Amino acid sequence: MIDSHAHTHYSKHAVGSVNELVEAAIVKGVKILTITDHAPFYVDSKNRLLETELNQYFEDINRAKEIYDDDIMILTGLELDFMPESYSYLEKMLSQLELDFIIGSIHYIPIKNETVRVWDLPHLNETKVLNSYFSALRQLIESKLFDVVGHPDTILRSVSEDVYWRYIEPLLPLFKKNNIGYELNTSGLRKSSFDIELGQKTYDKWSYPSKLVVAELIKLSTTFTIGSDAHDPVDVGKGLQEIISELIPIGLKNISYFKSRQRIDVEVA
Repeated sequence: MIDSHAHTHYSKHAVGSVNELVEAAIVKGVKILTITDHAPFYVDSKNRLLETELNQYFEDINRAKEIYDDDIMILTGLELDFMPESYSYLEKMLSQLELDFIIGSIHYIPIKNETVRVWDLPHLNETKVLNSYFSALRQLIESKLFDVVGHPDTILRSVSEDVYWRYIEPLLPLFKKNNIGYELNTSGLRKSSFDIELGQKTYDKWSYPSKLVVAELIKLSTTFTIGSDAHDPVDVGKGLQEIISELIPIGLKNISYFKSRQRIDVEVA
């Protein structure tokens, strides 16, 4: 079991220390865990690491590597927020860090004088939001900054798969072309969705990853990583086996993880 996306209390909106996350992963049978707290960013600083906390964050992870070395491989990562105007900021920060793995994610969608967040579910179907999101996603894919796109299909919590397909289909060849992976984020199995017709949240629905998109990406020989996106130790490892079992019949053969920014492929079928 590989979990390449997990958070600790350093992300502020998550709970649990590095050691608590690792111990929970060991109990769940996870053999390779990459800790990927939200990196410093100039938007929403209360929900992420501060620059002044980075050294302690890395020290905690390195200490855990020593303590739990016999039980689990622990890797050091960060999840970075991407906005079209953020390239220089992110490039400068990354040039100063030594990491195993870097996730690039979109959480904030700028719309003229406002910013829509990907958890503002009632607004995700708006044309202006969709256009902005997929424009930013193209730039993220082509930025050459990241190893994988984090939860690229999270907007399926509110947007129908046919609409998502219409916007994402032209971008699919860009993953392979730009040597960037597509994350199979298992939090879509446990997060709420928003029913536009009913105007309310629903639960117990597989919203992402998109099987339709994954099937096409498999044909295009795209790299996949997988992660629980745990924000609490109880969620680490959740959904990993379920997602892989569902995707093997449509052709999934490998899951990748990254060590020192180098991709390592593991056969799942």
